Amino acid sequence: MLFNSIPFIFFFAVVYTIYWNIPKKLRQVFLTLSGIAFYAYYSVPLLIHFVIIIVLNYYLYYKIHTTKTKLYASLAVILNLVNLGFFKYFYFFTNFLGDITRIAIFKQAPDLFHIALPLAISFYSFQMIAAAVDEYRKPSQDLITFKNYLSFVLFFPVLIAGPIMRTNDFFPNFTRVNPEKDQIYRACYLMVSGLIKKVLIADPIALIIAPVYANPNEYSALTIAMAAVFYAFQVYADFSGLTDMARSVALFLGFEIPENFYGSFFSTSARELWKRWHATLSFWLRDYIYFPLGGSRKGEFRTYINLLITMTLGGLWHGANYTYVAWGAYWGILLGLERYLEDKLHLPLTPKKSKVLMVIKAMIVFCFFSFSALMFRANNAESMIDLIVGVFSNNPMYLQEQIMGVGGEWLIDGMGLVASETPFLMNTFKTYETVIYMFILIFFFQVVQYKPETMDRFRKYDPILVPVLGVLTIFMLALLSQGGETFIYYQF
Repeated sequence: MLFNSIPFIFFFAVVYTIYWNIPKKLRQVFLTLSGIAFYAYYSVPLLIHFVIIIVLNYYLYYKIHTTKTKLYASLAVILNLVNLGFFKYFYFFTNFLGDITRIAIFKQAPDLFHIALPLAISFYSFQMIAAAVDEYRKPSQDLITFKNYLSFVLFFPVLIAGPIMRTNDFFPNFTRVNPEKDQIYRACYLMVSGLIKKVLIADPIALIIAPVYANPNEYSALTIAMAAVFYAFQVYADFSGLTDMARSVALFLGFEIPENFYGSFFSTSARELWKRWHATLSFWLRDYIYFPLGGSRKGEFRTYINLLITMTLGGLWHGANYTYVAWGAYWGILLGLERYLEDKLHLPLTPKKSKVLMVIKAMIVFCFFSFSALMFRANNAESMIDLIVGVFSNNPMYLQEQIMGVGGEWLIDGMGLVASETPFLMNTFKTYETVIYMFILIFFFQVVQYKPETMDRFRKYDPILVPVLGVLTIFMLALLSQGGETFIYYQF
């Protein structure tokens, strides 16, 4: 069930009504049962698999808590990585073996048997790894009971696509007894912003740019470059909108869960970008991969290698495709290069005082981010190469101009009789103007996330703003919606 679907509206209406009208001592159990029902809607067999994995993880967590030994922490990490690797990366590895060995049977693995990808496996695997490792690193005095562990992992607002929670993000929320007015208002604002981002920005952009990524050789260099920028807008609106809706649903139930975005397009360095973009994943990679590898404590060269490994694995986490590996390695190299230039050569790459230079640097960082979208969005490795070559191609955009330059006007006229008036003109976007309002909305949302306090002055009008914005949003969704697309991060 997606947050912007009719089944979820009915599901959540029932859950919300029952949740706040039953005794407090029953709410946690009811919430866990709601998570089970939510997952069962996706797949009952995969729910059974999910529960088995939770039970095994809790057993290892219990052993970590009681024995304080590294063995059980290691087993917990291995269990989750094997589970994640089999369901998400089996075909990737068989395809890789087929590429390097040229043995056909490896390439035929998807046709020989089908492996269903469990819902949110990347997110819940990382949550349970964090719970086990945190318990080993800093043992807590209180044991998390199995009932509490179940409610933590099966909390349905984050089951679709995160954010990646840790135990200290979740359990303090159970102290709330009644719904709080401020939380309800904030939940409404988040739901409105999430729906606008998803339905009115991400989905229309997806329709505009899909043909470019499907057939990059048919489009001009400028169009491919614009498709990269538009996809940066799309993935932000899609995933940030999903996070807003997840946080909204959680707030309606009295739960504060982490934000994932903090005005990332205003970042003036790659390091700042990854503190502001998908923050829960960035800090997870830092705490559970980069630091264990040695971080920056084992010498300069090792630091760059650790950055490259961490970001490459972060890219692979996003999907079982060479394109994601390339995307992660790209950011690992950029982060290492930035660290070298700033920390080693002491070059002032990140402006601190000049507003003009900060804007220029933010635009440069955004360009690097948009370029990486060509890798992230590419359908396969071959398409990724075509996109990258296409955006930097020095070949003339218009073969027609070359022909006319050597006296070939007659050929152009003749082709126009059977094709079009400009038969050699490469394809371009026809709807640039439709993206203008999307850019304005994205800029507004970036400002709000970068400086949340900017909206505080309007909070005194909550009783008026919430219903007005709600009605306007419903009206715009009914009038401007162009058909739903699955959330991008739903597949991870």
